[in-house]
Amino acid sequence: MTLSKEAGVLFDDEDHNDIQNPHQDGLVLTLYVANFFVRMILVDNESSVNIIQLETLKRMSIPESEIVTRSLVLVGFSDEAKNTVGEIKLPVHLEGVNSIHKFCVIDALTSSNIILGRPWIHDMKAVP
Repeated sequence: MTLSKEAGVLFDDEDHNDIQNPHQDGLVLTLYVANFFVRMILVDNESSVNIIQLETLKRMSIPESEIVTRSLVLVGFSDEAKNTVGEIKLPVHLEGVNSIHKFCVIDALTSSNIILGRPWIHDMKAVP
């Protein structure tokens, strides 16, 4: 994967290793977030916010005091409503580009450690 200022995020042949085509899998990445290698990051163009699990922050040794308390109600695709614990800004590193992104913190276990939604997608000029 490369990041081009003109073209955004690009995937090359090496990124297609171990993928059987055609596929309907979601776009799942591994990135450096706050100097930690975080796996199972889902890129979701249906999400209007970036989301990180409270448990993921704990595993990254980021204290809860770094979270700005702000409760929002997030509604998932199953119409389940979930209140956020707060918000946190974290640096995300992608192919030589460091950027700061705001994440809503949820205290729930999901299949992804982080969900990168439209705010991140637009900042990175990515098309999932």
